[in-house]
Amino acid sequence: MSTQFALDFSQRLPVSAQIAMAKCDAAADERWKREMDAAIRQVALSCQYFTADEVVAELERNKFHFTTHNASALGPRLKEVSESLHYMEATNGFKRSERKKAHGNLLRVWQSRIFGGRTLTTGLQLGDGR
Repeated sequence: MSTQFALDFSQRLPVSAQIAMAKCDAAADERWKREMDAAIRQVALSCQYFTADEVVAELERNKFHFTTHNASALGPRLKEVSESLHYMEATNGFKRSERKKAHGNLLRVWQSRIFGGRTLTTGLQLGDGR
C-alpha cells in the first residue's frame, strides 16, 4: 500500500525525517490514532502550552487505552492534528521529556488554540454553533 504525504522543502525538517514520520504515522493503529486525537484535544483544552509528555499522561489515565507498535508515531500524530484539526500550533520552544521511557529527548512545545474552550482566531466558545 502506498502512502501519500506532502514534503515540506522549507528545510525546517530534513526530507528523510519527513519520510520516516509519514511511514510511522501510516503504520500506527487507527484506533490508537483516534484515542490520541482525543487525548490531544483534552490536553489542548486544559493547557495553554504543552508537550507530548502531557498527552501521554492524558492517554495513560485510561489503563485500557489502545497502543501502537512504535511510540515514535506520537510526533507525526501531533503534527497531523495541528494541521488538520487545528487544536494547537507549534512554538519555537523545546523541552526535555520528563518521562523515563523518553530518555530526556527534546520535545516540541505546542500552544493550544482551544485552551479553556476558546479558539485563538475567533474567540468563540467551542460548541457555540456559530
